[in-house]
Amino acid sequence: MLGFARYKGYVAAIEFDDSVGCLHGRVVNSGPYPIATFEATDVDGIRREFQRSIDEYLTSCKEDGVEPSPAST
Repeated sequence: MLGFARYKGYVAAIEFDDSVGCLHGRVVNSGPYPIATFEATDVDGIRREFQRSIDEYLTSCKEDGVEPSPAST
């Protein structure tokens, strides 16, 4: 485990996969429904991908008229 990132109440766990030289992230507090996994090759990239994933998820929920899974603590 490398660390955590936070955005709009959601938390992502970030890990480094040395075998492919890539950072992987997943949202860990989205309740029973997984939101997203994402990856990048650097810290700025993984932060951008995490934020993009959350923003896309929230936009999709709004467009579909569905309540998003709240960020749980």
